[in-house]
Order: sequence, then structure tokens, then C-alpha cells
Amino acid sequence: MITFDEQLELFKLIGKDLNNKVTCFAIGGNAMMFYGAKEETKDIDLVFLNKKDLEEVKKVLYNSGFEDKKDLIKIFRHHEVIEKENMPVMMVMKEERIDLFVKGVITFEISDTIDKRVKETHEFDNLIVKVVSPEDIILMKSATERKKDKIDALSLIEKFNINWDIIVEESINQTKLERELFPVFLYDFLTELKEDLKADIPKEVINKVRDIGKAMMIKRLKKGK
Repeated sequence: MITFDEQLELFKLIGKDLNNKVTCFAIGGNAMMFYGAKEETKDIDLVFLNKKDLEEVKKVLYNSGFEDKKDLIKIFRHHEVIEKENMPVMMVMKEERIDLFVKGVITFEISDTIDKRVKETHEFDNLIVKVVSPEDIILMKSATERKKDKIDALSLIEKFNINWDIIVEESINQTKLERELFPVFLYDFLTELKEDLKADIPKEVINKVRDIGKAMMIKRLKKGK
């Protein structure tokens, strides 16, 4: 597990050794630590806007003792449709793991709207880390099948006054970007959160997501996709 202080030290190390300015997005448990919603995380998830920046950070990590993790774990819904170029680069050293992504997280894209909602930006020499909003963290976690991601989502719901309209609208936006039918598995995710973990999610929100997902599925079936 990685603590917040350990994460900050790692970011300082990366930023110090980078030759150029590199911007990335903190999106998972590591983002939650910036918000004080989590004390430690199993892995650090960073999204870069281009492959060049990812490779520069990967090189720094190699020089610091990290190695490639070859066996990628199936954690994402609809894992079988993931294109090879969208798979993460997983770097490990002892108990530390860093997952590096380009432009998005498997089936989820860092859109302009997500960038505009960034709540915090931190600079570590040449490494600039943008922390995505709690709403976007929840939405990204809806793309996974891990129980711990549901627990993380519950923690965010309990800590923040979540704007559910943002989550619903971004799920629609992600689908427009020719990604998966996000409202469909967002509905499953929110339903599981409410029924299994007793999360305080308005019933009308879940019903709205269900209706949007159903309409999208019908539309796609009519198009033969």
C-alpha cells in the first residue's frame, strides 16, 4: 500500500528527474488521498495526454528501480473489447505499483469537460498533477468490477455533496466520444452501491440513468451495432 506522503515523495522524485514539463491526471485512490478521502492506496493511477509524456515518466521510473508488470489483471467491465493501445503500462517496485494510461482509462476518455472540472493542480518540479473531481472519480470507478472501487465510491458519496447531474451528463458525453454505453454499466454500478452498500443515491438518479441507458441500447440495436 502507498500512503499520501509516499505518493508525494514519488511525485517529487519523478518531477526532479524529468527533462521537460509533463502534465498528468490523478484519477483513482491517489486522487482521493489529495481530498483526504483515503489514507492509502494499492496503486497510483496517472493519465497522460500523449504517449511521449508517458514514456518520459516510464523512463524515470525504470531508472528509479521500477519494472514492467506483464500480467495485466482483468478489472474493467467489457474487458474483452479493449484495444491493445489502450491497455495501461503497469510499473512495480516491491509493494508499490503505478498504472500509466494515455488519454483515458481503458474505456474512459479524459474529456475537455473532465479537465475543466479539475479541483486541484500540484506541481512537483517538471511534473504537473491535475486531480479530477470527485464526480469524475466515481464515474471512472463505475467502469471497473472491483469491490474496493465501490467502497471508494461510497466514501466519496459520504464525504462530498455529489452533483449527480455531472455524473449523468458525463456518462452521456463519454458515449458520444464513441466509447462504451456508459449509462448501462453506470446503472449497474449505482444500483449495486445503493442496494449492497446502502449508498445515499437518489432513486430518481438511478431511474434516469436506467432510462438513458435503455434508450441508447435500443438506438444502437436499430443501427445494427
